[in-house]
Amino acid sequence: MIVLRFLHVVSGALWVGMFAFMSFILLPAFAEVGPEGAKLQAALAKRRIPVIMPVLALITLVSGMWLYQRLSGGAIGALLKTPTGLAFGLGGLAALLAFVVGIGLARPFMMRSMKLAEQMKTASPADRSSIIAEMQKLGARGAVVNRLVMALLLFALAAMAIARYV
Repeated sequence: MIVLRFLHVVSGALWVGMFAFMSFILLPAFAEVGPEGAKLQAALAKRRIPVIMPVLALITLVSGMWLYQRLSGGAIGALLKTPTGLAFGLGGLAALLAFVVGIGLARPFMMRSMKLAEQMKTASPADRSSIIAEMQKLGARGAVVNRLVMALLLFALAAMAIARYV
């Protein structure tokens, strides 16, 4: 149980922390530097960030569900009737929604943007302006989705942090 909880907390901290860094620091910096950020996006892709983030999220979600099931003793409905169970349940639901929205909406924007960043390296000057315009459009859409995912993750984090004390 201790190993499972450790795995859940560490993977959750990395998932939320990395996403917060990307949302609050990295993406605004990309927007500020414009097309020059394409080089850094390509470097991040080489470091497998698009693979690492979903893996951390899945480890967090699966271990959290397992912990919740163990805490309930098989009586999930009864656990949900307690303040602690409700807080853990709502936090888990928020994390699950963050994952679904992130994979379903934010990830396609990010992957397309990274592909365009790769194309910038070999694009002709005439093609660069259309690539930049598309990257900016994707960035604006992605920023909206990222704010939603970040809000859900922060809610999940807060719910998990206070669940034992409500």
